[in-house]
Amino acid sequence: MGSSYDKTNITIEIDNENGLTIDGNSTSLTAAFLTALFNKSNLTIASQEGNGRMAGTYKSVKVVSKNKAVITNKSWDEGSIVNSLYTNYQGNGTKFEKETAIDWTNQKVVAEIDISTCGTGTEDLFSIGNEVTVFDGGNNIHMYKTSGGFSAYLAGNPASGDGTAVTSGIVPDRNILRVELSSENGFVVNDTVVFSKEKINKYSTIFSLSTIKVGSGEGTNQESRAKYNYISVATKDYQTATEKSSNVLNEVTINEFVAQSNVDVQLKRSLTPAQWNTFCVPFTISADMIAEKFGAGTLVYTFGSMNGNVMNFKASTTIEAGKPYIVKPTNTVVNPTFTGVNIEASAPEKSGENGFFMQGTYGAKTDLTTDGTNLFLGEGNKFYKPSGTTTAKMKGMRAFFIVPQGTNLAALRANIDGATTAIDELTTVVEQPTDNRIYNLQGQFVGTSFEGLHGVYVQNGKKVLVK
Repeated sequence: MGSSYDKTNITIEIDNENGLTIDGNSTSLTAAFLTALFNKSNLTIASQEGNGRMAGTYKSVKVVSKNKAVITNKSWDEGSIVNSLYTNYQGNGTKFEKETAIDWTNQKVVAEIDISTCGTGTEDLFSIGNEVTVFDGGNNIHMYKTSGGFSAYLAGNPASGDGTAVTSGIVPDRNILRVELSSENGFVVNDTVVFSKEKINKYSTIFSLSTIKVGSGEGTNQESRAKYNYISVATKDYQTATEKSSNVLNEVTINEFVAQSNVDVQLKRSLTPAQWNTFCVPFTISADMIAEKFGAGTLVYTFGSMNGNVMNFKASTTIEAGKPYIVKPTNTVVNPTFTGVNIEASAPEKSGENGFFMQGTYGAKTDLTTDGTNLFLGEGNKFYKPSGTTTAKMKGMRAFFIVPQGTNLAALRANIDGATTAIDELTTVVEQPTDNRIYNLQGQFVGTSFEGLHGVYVQNGKKVLVK
């Protein structure tokens, strides 16, 4: 297989889709090459006979399910809405329009249109400019649903040979069209640029208008019957939440799922052996699997009880579905995959007593309060009080701590199996640090300087737009 696979630890997988792979890398033993093997119903797994027998350690040899968990990952809205023009509006085949002020330097128009209620003929889905009911003119964009697909026209189609009349190949996402008009990206539908900003500026002065109209009404018997989930003026950094289905539980999304048995699921998060990590997942992890994925000797504890100002934690050999834990692995863990697990659809649990609790989370949250009643375990094995005015975000597959209003935070202590010295650094409660560390919207650390960066980032708990 080549020297690139000469590693201390390797993972070999064989299936009838990818053939033989090593550490996720394809090999010459493709699925087609191994057809004869995949036609067998019984297999013998062994090492080579003779002097070439394997002397390595087999950590595990398993036959596992290929069933993939079905999980819906929904991202968060980014940026902000300046003006909601239409929300959940059902077109009924008559004209409609609204006028709004707009600052193209800092704002854009976004819309989400459900075309499932449209007819089979031509319909004026979306018109924007200084006049939505007139086709001709230099400051309008019209988008139509036709019997054969979609068409769009810029500025009354002054030069069809120059790409101002477009019959698009845009494929709707489950009948949904997501539209954006901005001076930065032009006219975009479902991530496809229909008219670039350069094209729009060549044939119109839309981006010099301080007041625009949006709606439907051009033509005769062509008005829209689509459902308008929203048409809004938003900040330039605004991004609508998106949904996708996968077998991944992502720490930076809202995760939705149903009960599923014997499935494979990947966690999009990391755990470090350098400190304690809070942890909560909707499936049970056995002691053997903990050792395999997190390393032999991994410590797992649950929040057991309160004794005055002392939080008592107790050891656990397994991780139960929905229950919050603190975990200290012996290996660095990055995006682990668990095979053949049973996902439970119940909500994450809250463990504790006397007003002191440890609350598990599956997806990214925004409801951690900043009044001292919610704490999270962070860098240096310390409790941190979230910064901000009212609420703060927290990533998923974790847990946070709930304490009564007025608790003397500096007096809190943690006790693991009677040994308070095990994690005595947990006694310190401080504000969330402002260390100028910069993260992208996926939660990845990208440095402490914005030099060479473009887009939206998070620094010291606040979003920053870098142009």
